[in-house]
Amino acid sequence: MLRRIRRDQIKSGMFIHSMEGSWFSHPFLKAGFLLTDPADVAALVGSRIDGVLIDTEKGLDIEGEKPRARAIFQEENEAKPAAGRPAAVAAPAEVVVPINPPTLPTITAVASDAPCSMAEEFSRANTVAAHAKRVMTELYDQARLGRIVNADTLVPLVEDIAGSLARNRSALTSILRLKSKDEYTYVHSVAVSALMINLGREIGGFDAAMLRNMGVAGLLHDVGKMAMPEALLGKPGDLTNEEYSIMKTHPERGHALLRRSRDVPDMALDVCLHHHERVNGTGYPERLKGGQITLFSRMGAICDVYDALTSNRPYKIAWGANKALKTMFSWRGHFDTDILTAFIRSVGIYPVGTLVKLRSGHLAFVLDINAADLTKPIVRAFFSIAHGAPIPPQDINLLTNAEGDAIVSSEDPDAWDLSDWETRWSALAA
Repeated sequence: MLRRIRRDQIKSGMFIHSMEGSWFSHPFLKAGFLLTDPADVAALVGSRIDGVLIDTEKGLDIEGEKPRARAIFQEENEAKPAAGRPAAVAAPAEVVVPINPPTLPTITAVASDAPCSMAEEFSRANTVAAHAKRVMTELYDQARLGRIVNADTLVPLVEDIAGSLARNRSALTSILRLKSKDEYTYVHSVAVSALMINLGREIGGFDAAMLRNMGVAGLLHDVGKMAMPEALLGKPGDLTNEEYSIMKTHPERGHALLRRSRDVPDMALDVCLHHHERVNGTGYPERLKGGQITLFSRMGAICDVYDALTSNRPYKIAWGANKALKTMFSWRGHFDTDILTAFIRSVGIYPVGTLVKLRSGHLAFVLDINAADLTKPIVRAFFSIAHGAPIPPQDINLLTNAEGDAIVSSEDPDAWDLSDWETRWSALAA
């Protein structure tokens, strides 16, 4: 039975069904959990929520009745790395993943798109990615000439992106990591668009129009780079202080162009200008801090950096997705921690394409994530460590496999002589 209580009545042992108040009124990304940690109790009692709904069938009532059912939590399997190999790249310790998290909200406009596997969506996602690249190349070429943008023309592309994500939230974002150095600027914008929509769905509470605007904001966030000298965009080495000062003007240049353009959502204007701001005030162009930065620009900052880290650039080799997430979580003060945690949930603790070592002694890569438990994705084993030889590809659902196989650690592809890993795993997946 659901029962509303005041926040001062909250105590350990209660099952929190939902919380009343805005997303920023409390420190929890999702409801639907058994309250057992005294620190969580204190955080809820001291929050700005109006009250909570408790489920007395799953936890204590205010009179102290014993729970008849309990939420179950699963910790990630841990094991020491094999001798002679690098230590595992651990998932951020702060991220707690329930086995049965609440169902993610869907985008109304694409609700008829039935969810499917990574393999089923791979070909369609490739088609969407190719179309998006053509659209953005043309748009950015026009922007380079100083011509205004008609944002309404981007809506069909955003709906295609959202449709692919509704069917499978990993296929398109994984394909978009495969971009050459020369096409980075164009495809990066498409990737940020997709990541913004995914993150918006994970946070929840946004209608279809808001999610669509997030997609448009992602597509246009870097349009100001078209006003930058091409020599700077493609420079293989570090920028000089003078060159960096020029590059840092691209948010303002893009914002000025979009203000002259047609039908550009306010959200897109905001994200374009502020996606390089940081919550500790060290960003640019306005050195905004904390709550001075809108939710959408904080989201854009995370999506922008994640895709940049996981992409090949003229001056750097792409990082693995797991390494990028771990590193971003370590940069205290750069990002909104709650939003970054939601972002990690949206792409998976082990994002698609992550190289992992299995308890069974095989190397595998993450083929698809399991929304029911992000620590137990679907993987494709392809190499026997004991025999030092490839094996016929074998798909294993770590959530349901009878042998109890599990991830021991995430691995650095270079340590296994697997150069150009993004291209390799994509070929194996296809």
